[in-house]
Amino acid sequence: MRKFAIFSALVLSLVSVPVSAAELTSSQKTSIVDNCSAIKDSLRAVQREDSRIRVYLGRYYESILTKFVTPLNVRLVENSISDTSLIANQEQFVDRRTVFISDYIVYQQALEDLVSTDCKSEPQKFYDKLEITREKRETVNQDVAKMSELTNRQVKLVTKLKDELK
Repeated sequence: MRKFAIFSALVLSLVSVPVSAAELTSSQKTSIVDNCSAIKDSLRAVQREDSRIRVYLGRYYESILTKFVTPLNVRLVENSISDTSLIANQEQFVDRRTVFISDYIVYQQALEDLVSTDCKSEPQKFYDKLEITREKRETVNQDVAKMSELTNRQVKLVTKLKDELK
């Protein structure tokens, strides 16, 4: 659970608040052109780290679902114990996990498109793609927050059920 908190904090810390997609001033364009190599290096580092985080989170969510959530619900059904809130949470977890995977693919594609854009010859186009990538990253961030919320809800629901069955 601690690793998840660290990775979640990392994902949250990397998200930038989007700036309006307006025409850049000449000094802003010059700044992008002058720092193009450093910007690209930073974006590639983000890309590598995001890939590791995606793999970790994907495995983490899959593990929660296959080792805890689904087996518990199957066992409850087998023992004729009905808890609709646990089943509903499982359905939301599965749905949100699917959304997370899809949104992450879209984000990674936007990031790849951004990294492949020549910021020296097309600073405005580069900046516009940066804005799109930031928006996609924010969507993924919201997905991670929702998954965390669903995981925490699962723990609370299981604790409540445990107390009721005592």
